[in-house]
This record gives sequence, structure tokens and C-alpha cells, in this order.
Amino acid sequence: MVLRGVGGVGKTALALFWLAKISASHPDGQLFAELTLPTGKPVPAEDVLGRFLRALGVAKEAIPTSLAERTTLYRSLTAKARLAVLLDNVASAAQAKVLIPASPGSVVVATSRRQLLGLVATGAVPVRVDPLPKAGGLRLLASYTGQARVDAEPENAALLTRMCGGLPLALCVVAALVTARPRRSLGWLVERLRDEHRRLDVLSVEEDYSVRATFDLAYEDLADESKTAYRAIGLSPGALVVPELLATGLSADVEDAAEALESLVDAGLVEEFDEGWYRAHSLVHVHAKALATQHNGDATAVLRRIVDWYVATIREVSHTLMPARPVQPWSSEVSVELPPRLAGAAEALDWLERVHGDVVQVIRTSLDQGWHEPAYLLAHALQPLFVLNKQFMAAIEVCELGKRAAAVSDQPGREASMRKHLARLFIEIGQYESAEREIRATLADAVERQIPAQVASAHKSLGLLHQTRGAHDVAVADFRTALELLPGTARPWTRALLLLSLGTNEVDAGNAQDATEHIEAAREIFREQPDEYNIARADRELGRARLALGSPAEAENLMRKALAVFERHKAHHEVARTHRALADWARHGGDQVVAQRHVDRAAEILGGPGLAPS
Repeated sequence: MVLRGVGGVGKTALALFWLAKISASHPDGQLFAELTLPTGKPVPAEDVLGRFLRALGVAKEAIPTSLAERTTLYRSLTAKARLAVLLDNVASAAQAKVLIPASPGSVVVATSRRQLLGLVATGAVPVRVDPLPKAGGLRLLASYTGQARVDAEPENAALLTRMCGGLPLALCVVAALVTARPRRSLGWLVERLRDEHRRLDVLSVEEDYSVRATFDLAYEDLADESKTAYRAIGLSPGALVVPELLATGLSADVEDAAEALESLVDAGLVEEFDEGWYRAHSLVHVHAKALATQHNGDATAVLRRIVDWYVATIREVSHTLMPARPVQPWSSEVSVELPPRLAGAAEALDWLERVHGDVVQVIRTSLDQGWHEPAYLLAHALQPLFVLNKQFMAAIEVCELGKRAAAVSDQPGREASMRKHLARLFIEIGQYESAEREIRATLADAVERQIPAQVASAHKSLGLLHQTRGAHDVAVADFRTALELLPGTARPWTRALLLLSLGTNEVDAGNAQDATEHIEAAREIFREQPDEYNIARADRELGRARLALGSPAEAENLMRKALAVFERHKAHHEVARTHRALADWARHGGDQVVAQRHVDRAAEILGGPGLAPS
């Protein structure tokens, strides 16, 4: 077996533990060899064979001098033996091959940061050793410090585990530091580790128990091109890396970047967790960043190219998700290597959900660097993701960051845009006072600056607030005001969204006839874009209007057509809303069983109780 993983992950400890458990089934002995010196230099295989032969009872003077002769003698001696062999820190497959006993009854465990494909190709079983999950990390910490200290500060204990990224070596250093200072709290060490720049210093107490030294050893073994790629990964604010991102950061070809990533995988510094997607352990990332900032190079220029890659890519993927949505102008408009073309909205949504956490880090880094335009553009480009997945708290975080970035720009419309998004998010989570505060601030600023489009947008937000509170007549009045104030130069798409909101509330206010007119007008504009997602929204609301006007068959057809689109877009909340509309349709026809089925499906999607339609 080949146990592989990042340095300090506990490969040797796991091998020793497992070999001890099976020792009874290998009665002819156990052999152990460290195959890499502390300097990183491989131990010659003939030296290890000499030690193995002496351990097997061969007199010193009877041991051959050449590697070939020692290998032959070793295989002869082990042909019928049942041995357990641990080859630790293997430098290469060739180094390990000559140390494998000849008998099929023996077992060999090789540990390495490298993949050792030469061993796997001849039948070895690869086993990836991952960092400990939270529970395992806490158990390891408690085994040193005592359970009482962990129980006394559960939040700080969890923080220590997270700061160590579950890496056993780092956790053991943390435990040693805590144990050596019995009067200090776990919180004391959390504060020492909070500063990312000092974290590796704290976790490197001695050369043989040093997280930094472990990573330094792997880094020094890299070729120059791979070292450059490693440092660039450290500069990337996010945890995930794709070849296109690295290529932009390095100003290199995608093929070269992909090759560099593979070399880092081989070195055990980066893992490929999905096809074309890579990531480094959190402490490896800290190590790479420290090297990048110390290196005499253009670290700021590399970081800016990485940020620009995110801006260009997120804007492109966001446009794929919602092609009719306006794209904000970007003063740079740099050319970058984009990921392989995404086939449609579903793939774009999956891609954005995967990178969302990293994009937030890129926004924060951009703000720290004073790059306010990229921060705003990223916050704006993420909005379609939140429209579809309804992750309201994550969306609020991004909009707050976007508002900070927009506040220092010379484009007041950008701050108004972020306030608008914030207000509507606060409406969604029931924080109506916060929503109204943002709307009133936007409205006052727009009136003072005499910007009709922003005044209209603020009235639309007020309409949505009244809609959520159930005051549909008041909401209709606000939407009508917004339509009246909307400039003739406004985009048709913007007008269509207003018409749709107006029609939706007219249905709920009992004026289905006017609602039909407004929703059909909105749908025609969406068809000209084309905007499949909002066409589906219009179809569902038109279905509700038709139901109110006594046309249940037409209503059902419109609702089911909308449902198919929302399911294809993975717009789960819209799917749930459409099931609720279908529940009303079924109830209108007197079929309470079907109505409850739709209600239950909506509740299942949203994770809440299924309430009878009313």
C-alpha cells in the first residue's frame, strides 16, 4: 500500500498503528526504513538493503557490496517469509521496489508525499490520507491536554483545530504549547495563531517538529517553474485553483499551468479534488503566501492579475446564468483565460456555487488593496447566484462589501444598486426596518441628485416591501409610481420586471384583469431578450391570473410550463412557489389530495412544514 498526503498529515503514525494491529499475522518479523534524510536527500537503496539483511540475520562480512547482489540475496531470504515492512518517506518508486520482500505473504506500507505511480502500476494500493475532521482534531487535542481543558473552551478548541486545518503535526505542536503552559487558556493560543503571518512561526517549535520545515522540504524539491506556480497559488485569495486562474496569474499558457499543478500534486503540496479543480491545505497556502511575499518579484502584479481573472470570469459565468441581466461597465476589460465554456444555466449555477466562498475572499482582498472597482463588480456579478439559490445571509455579506466598494466610487448609481439589493434581501429575511432604512436612504439621495431611474427603483423596492407585508393595494400604488417615473431611456428588461411585479400584486389585490394585461406585456419583453427564467416567472403569474378569471386549464398549462423551466435552472425557491400556485389550482378544482401533494413538495424543497393551501 502507498499512503500519500501532505507533509504532517500523519502517514507514518497511521502506518505504524495499522502494522501493529496486524503484526500477529506476520510472525517472521518487521522491518522499518526512513528513506529520506532530514535534508531532503534520498537514502541510497543499497544502504537500506544492508540494514535489512543484517536484521534478517546475515553477518556483516557476508553482505554483498553491489545493489544487484544485495537485492538478489534479500529476495532469496524473504521468498517464504511473512514480513511486515514500513518504508517511510519514500523518495521514488525505484528506491522502494528493491525493498519489497519476494513472498506473497508479506505486506509493505510505503508513505510518501508523492504519488509513486511506479508502485501503483505494479499492483500497490494507493491510500490518500486526509487531514482530520473537526471531531478527530478535537480528540487528538484532548488526548494531550486532557478533555477538561477542551470542554472548558469548546469554541477556542474548535478554532484551534480549524486554524491547524486538521493537520495532525500542527495539532500536536498546538497541544504541546498548551500542555507546557497549564495556566494559559486555549484562547491565548488562538490569539497567537490568528495572525496568518505568524502562524507558521508558532507552529514550528523545533526542526523535527516544525510545520514550516516540513513544507520547506517539499518546496525545495520542486523545479523552478513549479516553485513559481506554488508562490502564485499562495497569492490567490481563494482556496480553489483551476489551470486558467494560475495561467493568468503567471502570464503563462494554460497547458503550462496545468503541468505545474500536476507537479505540485506529485509533490504532495496540492490535491486535485475534482477533474480540473485543485486546492492546497490551508497551512500550505499560508506557507506559499509567505514565500511569495518574501520573494523578490511582482507579487502585487500577480495578485492583480488573479483578481482580474475572477472579475472577467465571474462576469462571464454570471452572464451565462442570466443573459438578459445588464452587465456593468468595467474600465479595465482585461483579456484572461476563461474556464471551458459552460454549456448552460445549470452548469453556470453549479460553477458559481462552487467558487462563491473564494470570490468573497477576493472581494475582501480587493478592498484591502484599495481596488474598489473589482470589489464592486464581483459583488454585482454574484447577484444572479443569490437570486436562484436564495442564500440570503451570504448575499447580504456580499452586498455590504459591494456597498463599501461603491461608496468610494464616482458613480452614485453603484451604491444605489447595492442598497437596492440589500433592501430586497432584508425583505426576504423579514428585517423590514433595515430594508426600509436602505430604501429611504436611496430614495432621498436619488431625489437630491435628481436621478429619476433611482427614484423609480426605490419605489419598486417599497412596493416589494409592502407586498411582503401583505399590503398589496399599497404595493400596486408604489409599482405604478415606479412605472410613471421610469425614464423612457430605461432598458426594456427593467420595465418588464416592474410590470411583472405590478401584475403579481394586482392578482393578489383582486384585480386579475389588469394583472393579465401587465404580465402579458412583461412576458413579451422577456421574449425579445430572450430571458427564459423571467418568461417562466411571467407564465406562473399569468397562470395565477387566469385561475382567478376562471380559466383553470390554461392556468395549469402555464404553471407546469414554468415549473419545467425552474427545475432545469435549479431555481429551487421558484420551483417551490410554483408548486404552491399549483396547489391553489388543485384546490380551485376541489382536489384536496393533489393540492396537499403540491404543498408537501414545496415544503420538502424549502425544508419547512407542509401547510394546507388557503
